[in-house]
Amino acid sequence: MFATQVFEGVRVVELAQFVFVPAAGAVLADLGADVIKIEMTEGDPYRRLKITDGRQTASANLAMELNNRGKRSIALDLKTDEGRELLLRLVETADIFLTSIRPGALRRLGLTLDVLRERNPRVIYAHGNGLGFRGEQADRAGYDASCFWARGGFAHMLSTPGQRPTRPRPALGDHAGAMNVAFGMASALFHRERTGEATTVEVSLLSSAMWILSADVTMGAALPDEQLAKLANPGRHALTSAYKTADGRYLQLMFLDPERYWPELCRRVGREDLLADPRFGTVDSRVEHGEALLAALDDAFATRTLDAWRVAFAEWDAPWEVVQNLRELVTDPQGIANDSLFDVVVEDGTPVTIVSGPVSFGGSPLPPAPRCAPAMGRDTAQILRELGLEEAEIAGCAARGVVAGIAAPVE
Repeated sequence: MFATQVFEGVRVVELAQFVFVPAAGAVLADLGADVIKIEMTEGDPYRRLKITDGRQTASANLAMELNNRGKRSIALDLKTDEGRELLLRLVETADIFLTSIRPGALRRLGLTLDVLRERNPRVIYAHGNGLGFRGEQADRAGYDASCFWARGGFAHMLSTPGQRPTRPRPALGDHAGAMNVAFGMASALFHRERTGEATTVEVSLLSSAMWILSADVTMGAALPDEQLAKLANPGRHALTSAYKTADGRYLQLMFLDPERYWPELCRRVGREDLLADPRFGTVDSRVEHGEALLAALDDAFATRTLDAWRVAFAEWDAPWEVVQNLRELVTDPQGIANDSLFDVVVEDGTPVTIVSGPVSFGGSPLPPAPRCAPAMGRDTAQILRELGLEEAEIAGCAARGVVAGIAAPVE
């Protein structure tokens, strides 16, 4: 079963680099949209990024594949009048213009909202950036680690006081924010369908972080500093903690209804004696004597291996999970059953496994015909033909350096 192609017939012209905004385009491409990736003639800088943290593979650029699968690529020199005009002709055919280019750079390129709407009054203008589109810092450079993780509060909330802030995982904020961009584009298409009005979509990494962290941010607006210090670095609570097993793995408990799960927890860990301990007789008393209870449960969980605990908890209808490593995650039977991964073959023949979008239509998120990310400018000639250019005109554009990606002169 494959995903319903809910965006079939929708064209997205994407002028975006790196991960945050291109990932949103990839999600729509999975679901049927014709996403045309506009690259400058030197290509998306992410194609050349050298990563030294172990993510490199022999041939495939995994980040490019993940965030640009299913798209077409055309390479244009937008600093030339001819290249800019070709982009504007593409915009005339588009439903959405999607970009991550900073506002100042778009102004210099002559690609502001009013210019695009003059060529296509129905085009939806979707824009993602680091810090939002108003205020003195709207044009400031921003990436997920800086705008989402650091400025957005995650580094503070997830770090140990007095130690260097915790590093984020690659593209964590980018992919979280990308779903907000995708939601915005879908909403704008729905609005245009209902009203005929083309609107704008604006999403920042900072706004995405504040939304995802909103339970804490709301507290930040309401609580005094002393309470916020505790909020940022909460202690362990016995029934919502992770416990180390005899073989060094962890089980996470999440018993938000403690009276329901407390008696059975004691029985399954072999500590029925805790039920008779007056220190742990009520929710309040278990909180009051939390350190003692944590110590008792730490000792209990340390007596068995992870596999033994899996058996002990197997038939228990309770919210607990194993803290999985990446190898376990990519082979998780629930992930497999729900089509969370799929394979593409990159242009050099290398097979690559990438992650599906998180939203399914028709029972599966899988695209019916998975396509790898395009080489830089791979579809330049084809797209120019669709715009009505003759072969001689295409050859002339290539000769003048207005376009790239055409391997040989067009006869």
